[in-house]
Amino acid sequence: MIPTVIEYKPQSQLSPYIENYLLIQCDEDFNKSVIPHHSFVLTIKLKGNHHYRIQSDLKTLPSISLSGLRKTVKHNTLSKGTEIIIIKFQPWGAFSLLNMSMYELNDIGISGYDLLDKTELDDLHSKLQDTKDNHSKIDHIESFLLKTIKNKNIDLRILESISQMKHSQGTIKIKEIASVLNLSIDTFEKKFREVIGNTPKQFSSIIRMNSAIREIQKYNSFTKLAYDFGYFDQSHFIKDFKSFTGQTPTEFLT
Repeated sequence: MIPTVIEYKPQSQLSPYIENYLLIQCDEDFNKSVIPHHSFVLTIKLKGNHHYRIQSDLKTLPSISLSGLRKTVKHNTLSKGTEIIIIKFQPWGAFSLLNMSMYELNDIGISGYDLLDKTELDDLHSKLQDTKDNHSKIDHIESFLLKTIKNKNIDLRILESISQMKHSQGTIKIKEIASVLNLSIDTFEKKFREVIGNTPKQFSSIIRMNSAIREIQKYNSFTKLAYDFGYFDQSHFIKDFKSFTGQTPTEFLT
């Protein structure tokens, strides 16, 4: 049985930092494979158990955790009765929340208690568990975020580079972006890693594969799809696709 998933959009003050909130409630055990996303997510577990596996390692998420950017599929298992809230940041949003180099946190399942104030997290978690109304839960989260997020100016060149990557569906060359921004590749990569948590090349590859997945049903040939999205050949595309989704393109479409 598919769990109940409710999406909420952030208020205007938080929309520069937050993409959306997802409230997930499971009436039965549920397994779902999640492909890599271009942003950090903060997961708050209110009830039940939430496990995940990347390749062969099975781990349990703490009650509040930050998940970083990754290149491979993540297999989630939620037990019956589990309720979680996922906060999806804009690509630069977690940097504004934590005010530290995101490249240090490019990992999975980091406890929020290692990064944020324990007393404030305990207070938030307690309020969320005591609140029945879903809209009120989001209100509590937003109150916490408004107090915690630093109104930090992000280098506009980083925002422009992300815009170019999305516009090109991840196929633009990194050296071309650096040239447009009038930055050396080393300087561009350093600035990008600090704010986004990954190299421009790795970040762009996530956008590229997500774009290819969205377009895959329009193609009759994987070779043509691979070529259009800048892969060396079909075998290279299929290898990356399987790492990204856990399936070959043929399996994905059946």
